[in-house]
Amino acid sequence: MQAVKAIFDGKNIRPINPINVKKKTEVLVIFPTDEKKYLPGEARKRLRGSGKGELLTEKLLKSRAEDINLE
Repeated sequence: MQAVKAIFDGKNIRPINPINVKKKTEVLVIFPTDEKKYLPGEARKRLRGSGKGELLTEKLLKSRAEDINLE
């Protein structure tokens, strides 16, 4: 997973730094619900377990296998 800083102007999300991605990619945008800022390590801890029961590892492995087949 890659995390980037961006600015939301009410309509568009604009990354502050360039993002190195080779193809169209699905992203997850998270807006903090409080004013507290989190360090990256704390943010990762807060996200742990949020996808339980969604078989995310299996989906990731299947997607990677499909990507390898396309290359």
